[in-house]
Amino acid sequence: MTEVPGSRPGLPSFRFDRPWSALGVAGAGLIATVIVIALSSSWRSALTGWPAWAVSLVDIVLINAPMALAVFGAARIGASRSEGLSARGRIETRGIDVLLGLSLAVMMRGLVELIVPTTGSLGGATLDAGALETVVGVAVLVVGYVAVSPIVEELFFRGLIQRATTQIGGGAWLSRIAAIAVTTALFVLLHVGTIGVTPTWAIFVAGVIVGLGCGALVAATGRVTGAVVAHVGFNGSGVILLLV
Repeated sequence: MTEVPGSRPGLPSFRFDRPWSALGVAGAGLIATVIVIALSSSWRSALTGWPAWAVSLVDIVLINAPMALAVFGAARIGASRSEGLSARGRIETRGIDVLLGLSLAVMMRGLVELIVPTTGSLGGATLDAGALETVVGVAVLVVGYVAVSPIVEELFFRGLIQRATTQIGGGAWLSRIAAIAVTTALFVLLHVGTIGVTPTWAIFVAGVIVGLGCGALVAATGRVTGAVVAHVGFNGSGVILLLV
């Protein structure tokens, strides 16, 4: 009996008809993101005099835009027409994904706190000062860090790169493990090597744990929703720790 391409047991339901094309688009998006971050000091200087919250908003948009565009571009060029993220950008979701994601978020946050406890604060006394601009600035950072970035990053790294790489490898568990390793490495490098802040052990540890955790969840379920929930929950719990 002839095996239908993509019908191998356990292969994620999300598929590209042209995975190499999708991966090429992802590569372009990754390079564009690195360039944007590398030039961050230049375009931030051009915004001198702007309110801090406005600069943060531009920062969030410019850094996430290349990855978001790559996700939609790959869905079109890769011509996925199965379940999951289709050419029109739909994402397969099941109720269990929320529970799995929240559970993973708790485990990842707990592991990170055991290795590198969160220190410092976000806002602190400045929030008590009641300065409207400061409050808006913190709100923009929180929304960007808790909602925008995790969603875009999961769709890009796990939903696009990991899944396309897994498909190219045939969908076997060895290819899934390799895809998780590659995606995690790129995820960590983007945060540690080019993020525009001083690299720290905490950033590295968090990047590895989130990359491996979310990658494993996507490999196991074949869906990206749980990873999105986990990443949002992980970042959200970090913000809570900085606010208390």
